[in-house]
Amino acid sequence: MPDVRSATDADLPAVGRALAAAFDGDPIWGWLAPDPTRWSVRAPGWFEADATVQRHGHGEVLVDDEVRGAAIWSPPKRWKPTVAETAKVVPQSVRLFRSRTVRALRVLAALEKIHPREPHWYLAFIGTDPRHQGHGIGGRLISAITDRCDAEGLPAYLESSRESTVPFYRRHGFEVTEPIRLLGTGPTMYPMWREPKG
Repeated sequence: MPDVRSATDADLPAVGRALAAAFDGDPIWGWLAPDPTRWSVRAPGWFEADATVQRHGHGEVLVDDEVRGAAIWSPPKRWKPTVAETAKVVPQSVRLFRSRTVRALRVLAALEKIHPREPHWYLAFIGTDPRHQGHGIGGRLISAITDRCDAEGLPAYLESSRESTVPFYRRHGFEVTEPIRLLGTGPTMYPMWREPKG
């Protein structure tokens, strides 16, 4: 099984590249980013910026030993970014979302509205570069925190952007709460909740 550790500052560009590769072709990200031909140029910077904010804030950025995959977790009561944290990602957001920046902000507001208020660990992003999928990296990036959740009696929460990944999360104890159609006409997101295992 791959080793998992906290990301260093030196890892952050590779975190951006791994997450961008993992979400390339994703239905929700494709709906938010207007130019799929520029995804591999613009998306790594966005994910790197978000990972940087989390690493220097309250989040946990986890990677495997070769940074083939990454997960960004937020601890209980720290899932909502501050205004200052959001501002740090604005330049990369405008670069990635372009004419759909307002749509991206509306999606963020909709997801915040349904986000559980009970204390929990929040898995904001997880992804493995497709060239390295199937080797247990994603599972280790999840269990590194869900094992802690079980020990501390805390639930966990995530939003899956693909129905095809729901079974993977179910294997780790997450269950779909209620799917949400983004902004009423967009793709479907699958919020998932995990109760701690006794």
